[in-house]
Amino acid sequence: MDPITKTYVSLILVFLAIFEFWAAMRLFGRKGSPSRHARLIMRLHRIGGYLFLVCFVWISWICVDMMDRLAETGKQFDARAFIHGFFAMCLFAVLLLKISFVRMYQNYRPYAPLLGIILSAGTLVLWGFAGWLFLVIL
Repeated sequence: MDPITKTYVSLILVFLAIFEFWAAMRLFGRKGSPSRHARLIMRLHRIGGYLFLVCFVWISWICVDMMDRLAETGKQFDARAFIHGFFAMCLFAVLLLKISFVRMYQNYRPYAPLLGIILSAGTLVLWGFAGWLFLVIL
């Protein structure tokens, strides 16, 4: 896959992270009674979360394949690529934790909003390592 396509998929991932953050803050960040659109926002948050998971796994798979091809040719990784890959694996672990806390381990559900904030902010930071660069180059 060419870098332009990866850049646009990562941009979709960033927009999904921003939307997920907005939806969660709209639902859980306000005091008082929920808005009349709370069910719709919750459903959109859930659908957006699964889209985020699919996009994240897809772009991670492409990047792991690229790292494997670079390793076969004998090229060395730079520090930015290593930090980018390590941070992506950490975000993937946070994403799996959040999904498992919401779906299976209900006693830990109060930690899900914090994990969501970490995930949204982490996605923006991860995109800041490399994603914006390709947009500037284009």
